[in-house]
Amino acid sequence: MKPEWNQEVDTALYQLLPLPVLMIDTQGTITFANGAAAILLRMPLKLLTGKSVIALMNSDASSLPEWHRCLQQLMEGASHQKISALSYRCRQHASPRTSYLDIALAPVAGTCGAVSQIVAIITDITEAVLAKRQEARLLALLEKKEKFLYETERTARNGTWEIDMRTQTVVWSDMMREIYEIAPDTELNFETTLAFYKNEQHRKKLLSVVEEAMTQGSMFDVEFQIDTAKGRQLWVRSTGKAELVDGICVRLYGTTQDITEQKKINDAFMASSKRYNSLLQSIEGIVWEARADNFEFSFVSDQAEPILGYTSEEWLKEPSFWSNHIYPDDRERAVAYCTTETRKGRNHSFDYRMIKADGSTAWLKDMVSVITENGAPSVLRGIMVDITESKLSADLDHLEKHILELNAVQNIDIGAVLSEYLKGLEQLFPYMKCSILRVRDNKVYNWAAPSLPASYVNLIDGQEIGPYAGSCGTSAYLKEKVIVSDIETDLRWANYKHLVLPHDLLSCWSYPVLDAKGAIMAVWGIYFGTKRTPAAVEERVIERSTAILGVILENRLSLARIEEFNLFISQGQELANFGTWQWDIKANKVQWSDVLYKIYGVQPHEFSATFEGYLAMLHADDRDKVTDIIQGILETHNDVLFEERIIRPDGEERTLKSWGRLVLDEKNNPIKMIGACLDITQARKTQTRLKEIAWLQSHVIRAPLTRLMGLVNILQNELQQHDIHHELLNHIEIAAHELDDVIKKIDAKTNV
Repeated sequence: MKPEWNQEVDTALYQLLPLPVLMIDTQGTITFANGAAAILLRMPLKLLTGKSVIALMNSDASSLPEWHRCLQQLMEGASHQKISALSYRCRQHASPRTSYLDIALAPVAGTCGAVSQIVAIITDITEAVLAKRQEARLLALLEKKEKFLYETERTARNGTWEIDMRTQTVVWSDMMREIYEIAPDTELNFETTLAFYKNEQHRKKLLSVVEEAMTQGSMFDVEFQIDTAKGRQLWVRSTGKAELVDGICVRLYGTTQDITEQKKINDAFMASSKRYNSLLQSIEGIVWEARADNFEFSFVSDQAEPILGYTSEEWLKEPSFWSNHIYPDDRERAVAYCTTETRKGRNHSFDYRMIKADGSTAWLKDMVSVITENGAPSVLRGIMVDITESKLSADLDHLEKHILELNAVQNIDIGAVLSEYLKGLEQLFPYMKCSILRVRDNKVYNWAAPSLPASYVNLIDGQEIGPYAGSCGTSAYLKEKVIVSDIETDLRWANYKHLVLPHDLLSCWSYPVLDAKGAIMAVWGIYFGTKRTPAAVEERVIERSTAILGVILENRLSLARIEEFNLFISQGQELANFGTWQWDIKANKVQWSDVLYKIYGVQPHEFSATFEGYLAMLHADDRDKVTDIIQGILETHNDVLFEERIIRPDGEERTLKSWGRLVLDEKNNPIKMIGACLDITQARKTQTRLKEIAWLQSHVIRAPLTRLMGLVNILQNELQQHDIHHELLNHIEIAAHELDDVIKKIDAKTNV
C-alpha cells in the first residue's frame, strides 16, 4: 500500500529545491508544485495546483500516448519512467514560448505497494534540443559560438561528445573533460572511456544502450555512475543518438550532464518521503484512506495491528472490512452517521466499538476528513484513536455512581445490587459473563450471576473452597487472583471442568474480595467463551471493580451489624426503660430516642422536643434546680448526674435519673449536649416500701420483743433459787437477743 502525498510534509524542503518538482496523484492531477516549477512552466502556483498534468503538458498531441503509457506502467509497478524532450508551451502566458522538457517520473509508495502519488522532476533541455535541431548550423559556426556553448555547458554542467565510428576517434567538449576530470590534451578512444565506468552493472548498461542505438539508429537517455580520473564518484546523465548510413552506424553523438547534485537532492527527497512514511506509521492511531461511496479502504497504517490485532493487508483485502468489524450494537448507528455526514461533505468525528482479532472490543474515536472533487465527496481520510480506557473510565464512573446510590437504599437486597453491577460490567465488556460468590464456612454460595446458565450456577452452589477448586474456589482459598486461560487443561479445574465446558465456557479469571482486615468476603469470577488472558486495560478495570465490590459488600455487612447492634440497644433500652437525648444548643433542637418518648408519655408527632418543652414537663419543685444544673454544665463543661421528677400529660409523676455531657467545638464553645435518662420511678416506690417495712420492724416488732426481754430479766432475778426455771429463762433470753439481731440486720438493709 502506498501512502498519499501530504503537501504539508517537507513543503519547505521542496520549495528550496533548485530543480522544478511536481507531485501528481494517480488521476494525473497536480497536487503540489515548487517555485522552480512555477518559474519554468511560467504559471502561478495557484493555477498549477489542481490542474491536469496531461492537459498542462499536452502542447503536442503526440505526447498524449506517452503520458498514458508512463502513468500506466508506474501504476503497474514500474520503479520510474521518463518522458524525454516534451514540447511545452504555456498558452496562458502573455508571451508564450515553446520549451523542451525532460520529465523523470517516480512513484511514491506506501507499505502496501499501491501508488499514491507520483513525483515528477523536470529538466529544461530546451537548449539541448534546439542545439540538436540546429546541429548543422552550429557545427558550421562552432568557432563563433564556442564561447557561448562553453558557458552554457558550464552553467548546466552539460558536455557534448561525439564518436566517429569510421576513424574510431572520440571528441569531448571541454565541459565533458571537466566533468570527467581529465586534461585537455588527453587522447581518448572508446576503450579508455569505458574505464570510467567501474561499476560492472553500469558498464553493461552503457554497452547495451549503445549497441541498441547503433543497430536501430535510436536515441538513448540513461543515467550512470562514473569514477572520474581523480577518483571521485559522480552521477551523469547521457543522452545520445546514432547516425546510420545504409544501416551502418557511422557516428554516435550526444550530451552528458553532471547530475550528482540533482541525485543528492532526489535522495534527500526520497529520504524525506521515508521520514514522512515513518512519521505516519508512528502516530498513536490508525491513519486511513477510503472511498467515499462505499467505504472501501485503500490505505491503513501499521498501527492497526497493535490497536486491533489486524494487519493492514488483512484489512485491505476485504472490501467491507470496516463495517463488518464494527461491534453489532454500534454498526448501524456508526455507518449511518458516517454516510450522512459524508454525503453532506462535512468533516466529522464519532465513537464506536470495533471487534478486535482476539474477540474483545475496543472503543475508537474516528476523526474523518471528506475530500471532494467537482463538488462531490470522493475520498475519506482520517485517523482512528483508541479511547477504550477513557471511555471505560467514564462509563465505569457512571456505573459505580449508580450502584453506590442503589446500595444506599436499605430496602434493596444486596443480591439485586450485585446483579445490577455485573449487568453493567457485561454491557461494557460484552464478551464477559460474571458472577459473585459469597464465601462462608469455607464454601461458596451464589450471590449474583445474571448471565451464567442457571444449571451451572446451581451445581457450584455450596462447593468447598480449596487449592484445586476451580478458579473461584482456589482464589477464595488462597485469597489471591487466579487466572485460568484454558479450563480444559488446567489442573485446578480437573474435578470441575465437566460442569462448565458443556456451557462453552473455556476460560475463567477469579478475584477475591477482602474486607479491611483481610478476611475473605466473596470471590468474583469472569468467564469467557474463548481461551484468553487479561489485557492490560481489562486487568485495570477488574482490579478497580474488585475494590468497589469490597466497598459495597463491607458497607452492607457493616450496616447489617450496625442494624443488629441498634436493635440490641433499642431492645435493651426498652427493657431497662432507658432513653437517650441530644440537644443542638444553637438551633435549640432536641432529639429523643423512642424509649424516652414512652418515658415522658408523649408521641413524637404530638410533642415538640425543645429545651423549653422539656422544662415545661418538669415537676414544679425541680424546675429551678434542673435549670441551675444545666447552666452549670454550660459554664463548667463538666459531666453531671442528677435526679429529676416529671409530670406526664396524664398527670402521673415519674422520677428519672439523668446524665449529661457537653460537646465542644474546636474553639471550646458548647455546640451540643447529650445525655440519657433512666426511669427509676418503680425503684423509688420499692425503696419507699422497704423503708416502711424497716419502720415497722424497728417500732412495731422490736417494742414487744424489748418488753419480753425485760420481763425475762425480772423473772431471772426473782427465780434464782429454782435452777431449772433459771436455765429455761436463759434459753428464752438468748433466743430473744438472736431475734433482735436479725431484726437489726433487716432494718439496716432496708435503710440503705
